[in-house]
Amino acid sequence: MDGVLVLWDVDHTLVDVDGLGREAYNLAFTRRFGVAPAHQPPMAGRTDLAIAKDMLRLNAVPVTVGNLEDLRAGAETAMDELAHLLPVRARALPGAAEAVAEVRTRTVQSLLTGNVRHIAEVKLAPFGLAEHLDLEAGAYGWSHDVRAELVGIARHNAHSRNGRHFDRVVLVGDTPEDVLAALSSGVGVVAVATGRYTRSELATAGAHEALEDLADLDRVLDAIRRAAR
Repeated sequence: MDGVLVLWDVDHTLVDVDGLGREAYNLAFTRRFGVAPAHQPPMAGRTDLAIAKDMLRLNAVPVTVGNLEDLRAGAETAMDELAHLLPVRARALPGAAEAVAEVRTRTVQSLLTGNVRHIAEVKLAPFGLAEHLDLEAGAYGWSHDVRAELVGIARHNAHSRNGRHFDRVVLVGDTPEDVLAALSSGVGVVAVATGRYTRSELATAGAHEALEDLADLDRVLDAIRRAAR
């Protein structure tokens, strides 16, 4: 596995935070614009930048750089305020802690997530997952609307951090959007059915490997090896 860059999704791949991320954005929107959002954009597998643009658009707020940045900053603040609920409402998914701890001993790993970096770090903090990840080598959801564009960003960041190119990359995620991001970028993908999509649906979407969850460490490691390309 050495020489493979492994990039993990956060929500419903490593952790389930029981909707606290959406609550943070709703709170930020309400504080900034004086009214709760009446319409909610889809979130699964999407970047926070795309979600924020849709939240503004669907609720008749101009999509300007200023409004977007206010919403992002407000969501980060709100997530900090909600963080005390994570130990009660959130959980690390089965096998996640063991998987990231083991992969760390074998190769470089980071995040490729739709979350902005600060929110991702807050979500992972109660479970000690971030300590196994080189967060500077990843890519986050405020860098681009399109998830697939994050792959190149992560590759660049990993190269800058490690002084070498990563020709083999594997994304690990739970949605067809994770699968599409990998396929359109020419990298491998291991999909886990720990979110709203079944293993069959993820395989049909084109995942190179599809698992029920991360609970079987040997199967996870084998899947990453097979998916590496």
